[in-house]
Amino acid sequence: MFRFIVLGLLRHGGAYHGYALMKAYRSRTGVQMSTGTFYRELQHLVADGLVRLVARAPDVDARRTPYEITPAGCEEFDRWLVRPPLVALGGDDEITARTMFLPQAAPDVARRMIDAWKEELWLLSKKIERGRQLEIQRCAAEGTPFSILTLLLARRLKHLAGDMEYLDELQAALTELERTGQAAQPAPAPVAEPERTDEKRARVTDDKRARVRLSAATRRRSAHP
Repeated sequence: MFRFIVLGLLRHGGAYHGYALMKAYRSRTGVQMSTGTFYRELQHLVADGLVRLVARAPDVDARRTPYEITPAGCEEFDRWLVRPPLVALGGDDEITARTMFLPQAAPDVARRMIDAWKEELWLLSKKIERGRQLEIQRCAAEGTPFSILTLLLARRLKHLAGDMEYLDELQAALTELERTGQAAQPAPAPVAEPERTDEKRARVTDDKRARVRLSAATRRRSAHP
C-alpha cells in the first residue's frame, strides 16, 4: 500500500525528492517516516516504470534527486484509489499476538503486562490529541475550512479508545479466571518413571561384573608387589 501513497503524493503534488515526500506525508497524516523509506520505494517505482527521474534545477542540492509520476503511474494510482479498501481485522498487531498467550502467563505477570499496555496507549492518545488540537488551531488561524489530518487523528483516537476498552475487558476476564482457579499454574516438577524389571536386572548384572573385575585387579596387584 505504501507505493500508492508515494504515487498519490507525486500525482497531486508534482515532482518531489525523498525528503520533500517525507514532509508532505507527515503534514497530511501526522506520522513521521524516514527519508530512506521513501527513496527505497521510489527506486522500486522507477524500476516498474511508474515513476521517473527529472532534471534537477541548478540551485538544488545535488543529493536531492526529484522524481515525477509517469502516465502509467497515474493510471495505476487512479485504479487503486477507486477500489474498495481491504479491511484487516487484527491478527498481526502486538496486542493481538500477545493476548494469545496471556492466559498461560502467571496472574501477576498478566496484570503487569496489561497495566503497561494501558499506560502506553494513554500516553499515545495524549500525544495524538495534542497534535489534533494544534491542527485545529492552525486551521482556525489560516482560515482553512477543512483538514483531513484532523479527521485522521480523531480516527486514531477512536482506535486507541477501543483498545483501552478491550484491555479493560481482558483484565476483567483474567481476574475471573484467577478467581475460579483456572488461571495458569506453575508446571509440576517432572516425576521419575519407575525402573523396569529388565533395566533393574541389567544394572545388577553390570554391578556384579564391575565388582569381579575390581577383585581380580586387586589380587594381581597383591601377587606382584
